[in-house]
Amino acid sequence: MSKTPNFGVFNDFWNGFPNHLPFLTLIETPYQPEEWNLTKSIERLDHIVSESSGSQIANGIRLLLKNEDWRPHLVAALAILKIDKDLQFELKSDLWSRLKSGSWVSPQILVILSLIDSEFNLKAREICENGFEISYSEMPMHEHHFARGPAGLSVDNKKVVASVEYLLNGLIIDSRENDNGGSLAKGWKENLFKLIDNKRFKIKE
Repeated sequence: MSKTPNFGVFNDFWNGFPNHLPFLTLIETPYQPEEWNLTKSIERLDHIVSESSGSQIANGIRLLLKNEDWRPHLVAALAILKIDKDLQFELKSDLWSRLKSGSWVSPQILVILSLIDSEFNLKAREICENGFEISYSEMPMHEHHFARGPAGLSVDNKKVVASVEYLLNGLIIDSRENDNGGSLAKGWKENLFKLIDNKRFKIKE
C-alpha cells in the first residue's frame, strides 16, 4: 500500500507483506510464499482480535472501511465475523455505507452482510428491483484505478446487483458488464464456509 493510513488496532495487520491478498479468494494457492499466505493472514487477524477490546476492534473496522482502497475493506469484512452480535449490528450500516461509496470487493462485503444483517433480504430485493447507485468521491484517475479497480462506475453498480441476485435468489447472471459479480459472491461464500466448517476461520458464536 502506497500510504500509511491509520487503521487503529489493524495497523499491524500489514508487516511489509500483502497480507490482505489471501482474503481475496480465501483459498490456498500452489507455491504460496512462506512469509505471507492464507494461514498467516488468518493468524494475524486472530491475534489482533484476541489482543483488543470490542470497541477497539469496532473503531478499527470503521477506519478500514472509511479508506477508499479495497484492500482494507476485505480485512474489515472478515473481522466483523469475529466480534459480538451487538457490535455486528452497529457496524452493518458502515458496510452498507461502504458499498454506496464503492468498493472493488463488493461481492465479499455483500456475503458478510447476508450473514449478519437480518434485513438483508429486504434490502437485496430492493436492489434487484431498482438497481444500485454508487457515489464515488473525486480522486485522480491513477489513484482511482489502484484503489477501486479499472472497471468503471456502470460495471461496479451492476456488480453489486449481480452479487445480490446470487445471494438472494441463487441466480448467477455473469457478464463483463457486471464483472462476474454472481460467481465472485458464490465462490467467496463457499470458500468462507469451508474454512469455518474446518475450524480454520473461527467466528464469534
